[in-house]
Amino acid sequence: WFQAYFRQGVALQYLGRHADALAAFASGLAQDPKSLQLLVGMVEAAMKSPMRESLEPTYQQLQKMKLDKSPFVVVSVIGQELLTAGHHGASVVVLEAALKIGTCSLKLRGSVFSALSSAYWSLGNTEKSTGYMQQDLDVAKTLEYRAHGNLGSAFFSKGNYREALTNHRHQLVLAMKLKDREAASSALSSLGHVYTAIGDYPNALASHKQCVLLAKQSKDELSEARELGNMGAVYIAMGDFENAVQCHEQHLKIAKELGNKREEARAYSNLGSAYHYRRNFDKAMSYHNYVLELAQELAEKAIEMRAYAGLGHAARCMQDLERAKQYHEEQLHIAESLQDRAAEGRASSNLGIIHQMKGDYDTALRLHKTHLSIAQELSDYAAQGRAYGNMGNAYNALGMYDQAVKYHRQELQISMEVNDRASQASTHGNLAVAYQALGAHDRALQHYQNHLNIARELRDIQSEARALSNLGNFHCSRGEYVQAAPYYEQYLRLSPELQDMEGEGKVCHNLGYAHYCLGNYEEAVKYYEQDLALAKDLHDKLSQAKAYCNLGLAFKALMDFSKAEECQKYLLSLAQSLNNSQAKFRALGNLGDIFVCKKDVNGAIKLYEQQLNLAHHVKDRRLEASAYAALGSAYRMIQKCDKALGYHTQELEVYQELGDMPGECRAHGHLAAVYMSLGKYTMAFKCYEEQLELGQKLKDPSIEAQVYGNMGITKMNMNVMEEAIGYFEQQLAMLQQLSGNEAVLDRGRAYGNLGDCYEALGDFEEAIKYYEQYLSVAQSLNRMQDQAKAYRGLGNGHRAMGSLQQALVCFEKRLVVAHELGEAFNKAQAYGELGSLHSQLGNYEQAISCLERQLNIAREMKDRALESDAACGLGGVYQQMGEYDTALQYHQLDLQIAEETNNPTCQGRAYGNLGLTYESLGTYERAVVYQEQHLSIAAQMNDLVAKTVSYSSLGRTHHALQNYSQAVMYLQEGLRLAEQLGRREDEAKIRHGLGLSLWASGNLEESQHQLYRASALFETIRHEVQLSIDYKLSLFDLQTSSYQALQRVLVSLGHHDEALAVAERGRTRAFADLLVERQTGQQDSDPYSPVTIDQVLETVNGQRGLVLYYSLAAGYLYSWLLAPGAGILKFHEYYLGDSLTENAGDFHEANSVTLQTITNSALEQYISSVREALGVDSYYTRACASSETESEAGDIMDQQFEEMNNKLNSMTDPTGFLRMDSRNNLLNRSCQSMTSLFSSAVSPVKDGTSSLPRRQTSFTKPPLRALYDLLIGPMEG
Repeated sequence: WFQAYFRQGVALQYLGRHADALAAFASGLAQDPKSLQLLVGMVEAAMKSPMRESLEPTYQQLQKMKLDKSPFVVVSVIGQELLTAGHHGASVVVLEAALKIGTCSLKLRGSVFSALSSAYWSLGNTEKSTGYMQQDLDVAKTLEYRAHGNLGSAFFSKGNYREALTNHRHQLVLAMKLKDREAASSALSSLGHVYTAIGDYPNALASHKQCVLLAKQSKDELSEARELGNMGAVYIAMGDFENAVQCHEQHLKIAKELGNKREEARAYSNLGSAYHYRRNFDKAMSYHNYVLELAQELAEKAIEMRAYAGLGHAARCMQDLERAKQYHEEQLHIAESLQDRAAEGRASSNLGIIHQMKGDYDTALRLHKTHLSIAQELSDYAAQGRAYGNMGNAYNALGMYDQAVKYHRQELQISMEVNDRASQASTHGNLAVAYQALGAHDRALQHYQNHLNIARELRDIQSEARALSNLGNFHCSRGEYVQAAPYYEQYLRLSPELQDMEGEGKVCHNLGYAHYCLGNYEEAVKYYEQDLALAKDLHDKLSQAKAYCNLGLAFKALMDFSKAEECQKYLLSLAQSLNNSQAKFRALGNLGDIFVCKKDVNGAIKLYEQQLNLAHHVKDRRLEASAYAALGSAYRMIQKCDKALGYHTQELEVYQELGDMPGECRAHGHLAAVYMSLGKYTMAFKCYEEQLELGQKLKDPSIEAQVYGNMGITKMNMNVMEEAIGYFEQQLAMLQQLSGNEAVLDRGRAYGNLGDCYEALGDFEEAIKYYEQYLSVAQSLNRMQDQAKAYRGLGNGHRAMGSLQQALVCFEKRLVVAHELGEAFNKAQAYGELGSLHSQLGNYEQAISCLERQLNIAREMKDRALESDAACGLGGVYQQMGEYDTALQYHQLDLQIAEETNNPTCQGRAYGNLGLTYESLGTYERAVVYQEQHLSIAAQMNDLVAKTVSYSSLGRTHHALQNYSQAVMYLQEGLRLAEQLGRREDEAKIRHGLGLSLWASGNLEESQHQLYRASALFETIRHEVQLSIDYKLSLFDLQTSSYQALQRVLVSLGHHDEALAVAERGRTRAFADLLVERQTGQQDSDPYSPVTIDQVLETVNGQRGLVLYYSLAAGYLYSWLLAPGAGILKFHEYYLGDSLTENAGDFHEANSVTLQTITNSALEQYISSVREALGVDSYYTRACASSETESEAGDIMDQQFEEMNNKLNSMTDPTGFLRMDSRNNLLNRSCQSMTSLFSSAVSPVKDGTSSLPRRQTSFTKPPLRALYDLLIGPMEG
């Protein structure tokens, strides 16, 4: 073969046909690229040709680059030289031969395509020329794709996520243009990693999911496995542990099926990380050990290093610092042996954290500096940020807060530049701690808040929990307990997802303390008990001791001294088992304080003496001083002031010996208190002066403020009011320097004392001014006792001035402080809230008045958002009033403002409300349009609550349009979200609607299931103790409808026994519960237990004869004949509606009341006709005129029904359903034989409080016979 080409080339060369000779050599090389003879022959022929002059420099360059032996390069270069020389035909042969030889270089292949396109163009073959041009373009795009991919990866490794994102997006666009599935998958995977790094988890998840899909289409199982692992990592970042584990397990399964040990190790590592996130460190370690075993089996040091990193992290979290240190040392050793500088940096960082936790700060700093040096060497900006952060933490632990701030600020700057939001969040938290230690509280608070905001933005539950705990601790440390409590409560709502019992216990303890300081002692008990339970589960005796200590103090504050004593005895027992002298001392002191509260001061003294003995035994002078203080206070209480003075003097001496100035301050205060008890005010004042001097030396404004207050009280006792006023004013000046609720409360009490002084001086106007300030403070802190004192002072002041009406208002605690509503925005908000409440109560005039005021204030302030809220509220009120045109105007105004201000939340709200209004008008098509827009906005904003509401509304509206399949689809989506959000009332309502739609579509089995669940949920919600009566009543109509619909469905399915149980279950239960509460003043606290058919049959078995049971259910009268021991003998159903269709599809929330009303009317007509035929007064007459023979109990019952009916005229019961129950009660007393007729909960009939005129009946049978045929006839035989 190649010899023939060689000879042809040589022959052509001798003939002077150099171009054709070169073409022959090229054709031979295309057949045998390894032929050195052909390659050398071609080069020699080229050098002997006229092209030598232009070719030789290029060939020399190839020799230098050692490419002169590459057939593709030599042939393609000669081909392009032939093209340049105008030998187009020969150049085509040579260049196509180069393509046959082939190359890995896309760039070189592209140059050949380009040359061939020119050659064919010159030959006039435009078709072939265009083809090669297209291939040249594809190569150029592929090169551009690769370039963007490489750039993206480079930027990602440097932490420059913005640029990485841009390049990978370009990479994806080019891959799609090339229609290259593999390239698209690679770009999407890279994008997923970048999105994860910047916290955009929905996009990250979507990218990796697309990769999985592409891998499945390509049947690339390895890629599919890896992308499943990537999905799992994103799910972990989103806090979705279950889905994460599922992905990693699928990853592991595929890896095992492929027999790929490396991929198996990667899957195990991911599973370890997932369980680490779940705080299941034992399981995490077991997975990392699997990785270690595989790594050693494969002799893969990189995988082994990764296993040691995971094991070290888990051991650290388990507080096994020595083992963690060993693992990270192994990690570092492997990194050094592999000369992997990045891994070496990470290992150094991990070791630094361990040494810091062990208190070896110098070693920690050295290791963190090593990490920083490596990160700088590698230009890894993100790693530099982490190193700065760790150094900041080390300096913070050393108490070098300025240095800590310096390094954390560098960390924050880098994390912002690389857009690492997770790092920003933790850095804000670290900066906050440092600033708080430096006393820069405003800065600290801002950084704590930034930490929380970013954590929520990232949906990082762990980080959010840390931020909430830190914010609570920050406010607690400043005495701002009202502000602290909500943060702790939010933490506890997250705790089920955190799986951190230790952290949960600490937060419960802190929340208990906050409530204790606020005087909410019952709440404090609740949280201390939770803390105690968690400590017991963890077998943490020290935490148990702390919980028992504080729990005992809370019980003492509640005056429950037996429980308080029990808790402190547990503390004492634990202290002894722990051999903790401090805890034992505290327990004895607390027990002594309880004895004081029990008025057993002598018993308390014995305990304080035990404290003193313990202090002597452990040789702790501070404990000794505390014992002297307690003994002094106890002896002062029993009027043994000499002994009290002696102990407090000893207390003072100990503190002076120790040089403890705060202790000296307290001792002087204790001595002053004894002198006050003795009436020696001058001596007391002298002690306070010494205390003040020490407080000024300490530069502690809280001590100074307290002393000024005590000096003022001393002067009041000395009846020197003018001087007392001066000291109280100085106290207020000092309190101005302090923050926190305690300082605010002290300020309020100072105002109260000033009021007392001015009242004593007869200056009532000034007294009233201070009492008002006192009241304002007491209300702001919700301090009821202080409010009472302030009201009393105000009342006395107004009475002394002759303003008796105002005094009455004060004494009745009905004074409203106008300046609390002084700010327009707050005023408008208050009007809005008040208007909303009036709307809920059905006080529409007051509601409209309040909301119009809100609207006017908003317009005066030009606050569009506030105006939008007011318009929304007014629309809601007018909608409830049935004035739909006016409602539409306000909802349109709400929408207009929302669009003008670009507020998508309010736009969604307005669309939803417009949809509801059109639904109320029966314009369902328009309602659907608005609700779809509502859903679209809710989806864009990922507002799950709004999505739930819109899905529910769309389901309801499509049901009304008889689009039952659409209705079911929307309601199922709404149900999924309601369950996910834990919104039980929404879930119950949606299940109710879903049951009706399924019924209408003929799916009776599933309809039955949904209606059962709906009725059970309504029952459970209504039965809850904490819910108000009005709220319970508002659910009754839907609950009744569920029970009636369920009966219809069960009968249709032939389940007559279950239908009977449901009928009994729904028998006016809610009204009976309300009567119990009305009569006893207590709610039935028994858990809800539904009636079963067995229970019904058990009742029947206790009877002597046959039992007839009737139920009215949505247009039908159902009858059951039951016999003792035999159960149901017969069942009969009768349709009562004359003009109504029996189609289930027409039965839904909107018309169930109407249907039942007609049903009841038909039945009443039978009964009324029978009564008239018998000559008995109509029961309607009896309903409006009490019989003189009725018992007193009956009168009370009537009164209760009347009160209940009056209550139900409000919006909480727009249908007035309970008025029917009232009428039933009267009917039942006059027609005992008909009691069972009204066994189910029924909807209302027309108001019948006055006697009805005699009706024209259309019965063809005598009334009694007709009624007999209806009720008794079907059961004969």
